[in-house]
Amino acid sequence: MNYLESVDNSLRLLMLVAAKARVGVSEVAAELGVAPSTAYRLLSTLRYRGFVVQGHDRTYRAGPALEEMVSNRITRANLADLAAPALHTLRDVTEESTHLMVLVGRQVRFIASVESFQSLRIGSRVGAMLPAHRTAGGRAILAALPTETLDQLYPTSGTTSGELTASASATLRRDLARIRKQGYAVNNGETERGVTAVGSLVADVDGPLAALSVSIPTIRYSSANLSGLVVALRAASDQIVATLRG
Repeated sequence: MNYLESVDNSLRLLMLVAAKARVGVSEVAAELGVAPSTAYRLLSTLRYRGFVVQGHDRTYRAGPALEEMVSNRITRANLADLAAPALHTLRDVTEESTHLMVLVGRQVRFIASVESFQSLRIGSRVGAMLPAHRTAGGRAILAALPTETLDQLYPTSGTTSGELTASASATLRRDLARIRKQGYAVNNGETERGVTAVGSLVADVDGPLAALSVSIPTIRYSSANLSGLVVALRAASDQIVATLRG
């Protein structure tokens, strides 16, 4: 059989991590029949891409990228379909464009959008991927993640993480703590100049599923409208969760 051993080992490791709560370097080495140093490099690569995260006990578990791929709760396509009525209602209530996104590693992927009827509006973002920390919906999801997951995605010391330095990661943590407390996130032109967005988490009993956001031309946005947008977002989130529960 013609195959690449390194790719085969990576795929076997993904299956192992998906099947077990936690794995260590020695266990991975034994399961794959490789040296501990090789097992460590494989795990480090998966960790860099968000497929595993390392706990304080130095063991590894499935990371957000792997969980998003193998989730047995609901597929991306099903989630977009089931959320469609809520997205349309949210658009009608706010009169602005609405979006649904999921976390993939350090990014968010927009899986559904409903555009505003207004002439000046924000267009569909379906298929787009953006850094999670620079979007309102992305930050709403990040704020709900366990500390150890954030530690892997955005280290606060020693190394840099994607676009963020360790110092910027520490600043992000403070921002996420505020978002966690207030229950929503606001993005004022950080992703695109002239666009303001408000985002809110969609979660079930197992944790974060996705995020909703309302995007508004900044020229039309007023902080006086924020409370109404948050109420509408939370109602849409509740509608999606209720639909998922059947």
